[in-house]
Amino acid sequence: MQTRYSQRVSVDCSVMFAGESIVGEGRILDLSLPGCLLESPEKMTAGEYLQLRLFLPDRPTPLHVTLAAVRWVNGSKLGIEFIRTTQDEQHRLEQFVRRHPGCGGPSTWSEGIVLMGAARE
Repeated sequence: MQTRYSQRVSVDCSVMFAGESIVGEGRILDLSLPGCLLESPEKMTAGEYLQLRLFLPDRPTPLHVTLAAVRWVNGSKLGIEFIRTTQDEQHRLEQFVRRHPGCGGPSTWSEGIVLMGAARE
């Protein structure tokens, strides 16, 4: 089994997503800097690309991930990798993961996680 390089925290929040041939809603069950576990009744396959709006409990405005990929599917659960987001959104995600109750402190990964294509706004 591979060791995770980023802290994963349990959450329960809504998500809206859109892809080339799908628009839907679901729940985020856990979250880390490079991705999340999404649960949805919508049928998707590994390799699909999505845009996400995560409704985290820290603010009323959703966190926008401009590009994410479905990496695996197991029934209604999907492993999602975040590929591109703005630096502001990446910073918000990092702060949320660090502040989240039960996070257990910083990750053992020694370098910062940088999402590919992070853009300044």
